[in-house]
Amino acid sequence: MKILVFVKQIPDISKVKRDPATNRIVREGVPLQINSFDKKAIEEAVRIKERSGAEVIAASMGPPSATEVLITCLKFGADSSYLISDRRLGGSDTLITSMALSAFAKKIKPDLILCGKYSLDGETSQVPPEIAVFLQYNFKSSVSRIDFNENRVTVTQDMETGFLTSGTSLPLVVSVSEKINKARFIRPGGPDLSGKITTVDMDFLGISLNGIQDSPTVVYGTENVESRRNNVFIDDPDEFISKILAEKGNSTPVEETVEINGIEDLPENAGEAWIIALDNPRTVKEISSRVAELSGRKRKLKIIGNLEADEIKGCSAHEYIKLDTNSISSIAGYLVENILTEKPEFVIFPSTVNGRDIASFVAAKLKLGLTADCVDLKMEDGKLIQYKPAFGGGVLAKIYSKTQPALATVRPGIFKAKNCRNKIEVTEVKLKNEPDMQFEGIPETFLPLNDRQVVLGIGKGIISKENVPRALELADLLDASIGGTRPIVDLGWLPRQQQIGLTGASISPAVYIALGISGHDNHVVGIRYAGKVFAVNKDRNAPIFLYSDYGYVGDSMDFLERFIQTLGKSNN
Repeated sequence: MKILVFVKQIPDISKVKRDPATNRIVREGVPLQINSFDKKAIEEAVRIKERSGAEVIAASMGPPSATEVLITCLKFGADSSYLISDRRLGGSDTLITSMALSAFAKKIKPDLILCGKYSLDGETSQVPPEIAVFLQYNFKSSVSRIDFNENRVTVTQDMETGFLTSGTSLPLVVSVSEKINKARFIRPGGPDLSGKITTVDMDFLGISLNGIQDSPTVVYGTENVESRRNNVFIDDPDEFISKILAEKGNSTPVEETVEINGIEDLPENAGEAWIIALDNPRTVKEISSRVAELSGRKRKLKIIGNLEADEIKGCSAHEYIKLDTNSISSIAGYLVENILTEKPEFVIFPSTVNGRDIASFVAAKLKLGLTADCVDLKMEDGKLIQYKPAFGGGVLAKIYSKTQPALATVRPGIFKAKNCRNKIEVTEVKLKNEPDMQFEGIPETFLPLNDRQVVLGIGKGIISKENVPRALELADLLDASIGGTRPIVDLGWLPRQQQIGLTGASISPAVYIALGISGHDNHVVGIRYAGKVFAVNKDRNAPIFLYSDYGYVGDSMDFLERFIQTLGKSNN
């Protein structure tokens, strides 16, 4: 078996700055490193090699400095490596990058391609599925386990609420999750391996692309997202608890409505905006509410997805196309076919595992611009402007698409879910299902992170796994989801789906309570879009207080017990 691993050199995102004069990202002097998810991919390839004798080839697209990450891959145990370097590819967006990488893969003809599920500087998750489309390979995303039985492959995917196990076959593209392995430690130094790197350009690939001109998405501005907050210490624990409860009360969703024109009242030749319904009904209502605010008086709003019709009641739409299928490839195929005939102006997907995959398939099939993980949408001069976090969330990029329809995925929990009284016409379409899929959910006590207005985050300050049930009790009393730092998840105290931070989830609750969390960069990038942040730590100098609105200095377990006692009294 021949395994190709695509890796990317990225800047240390904690050191990336923006030049206020030019509004551009300053990369000069920023240390470069291998993308952490790609390190997991090369580790998994080498493990397969050690078991089966497979050949492992590493490749990266980038400037000459990217040879450093390829040397790292060779030290891991790759047999050879290639640098795809051509100035004409500078400024490529995800679509053009995917086209170039798939052209390289056609030269190599691998049986299996491994990639990280996303790069930490971009967080799109688009390149692996788009490569699969261009190569006509099977694809599985966010994979935490791969098992081989001759040509048959069984994979387990990390989903938002559990694990999905299914079968597929080679040739195959896989994007790996954080959970798939623990990458080996590579000692610095050693022999010079640069001679095992082959540099190729577009002439070798047999393609002609211009990264800037051919990219269908355009970044026309950036803004800094300031993570630090003006923390106010509250010395009295009861006062601190009262402040949390007051903010929680303020966060209780008010029944808001949004109005859209009826079909008969829309302008002649009105365009269409589509919202894709997958996984979570609340997210559909959030996205449709925002789309209605942008164009509910001017465009026909259509929801398309595989949720039950009852689950989209109150959403902002004129029509719901209910697709009777569990197959993301069937949904993607339906969208491709109908986009070609109906020509909507834009299509908005949820930024979930399934949503990102389907959006990428559609973008690659139709060569459309796609912006991932948006935190806002606006209309300017008839264009959909998409606001996307980058570099760990510290920078907000303003993007528009040169192609129509514009495609975007939207982060759950960002927009207010508003009710719409418009009657929705429902049509059901039966599509092909995927056989032999098994889903194992995480325990119901662990609510999805973006499913509540309050999130309780726990760190090592709660001392031991035996104290997690008490934290869950507090979360239940607060009607909150519970999440944690990466060390907590690595220790097995919480499921991987509850991890908050750089290699976990980004959350946007109205209230976030950080209990016993030190506040390292890897965690705080995941709470940038939270409303109010409350932190409890026994160390007054803990970094978490730099990223909090209110802080209490004290023992986390003592505070937890006091909070439970307070809520218990109020409920009696």
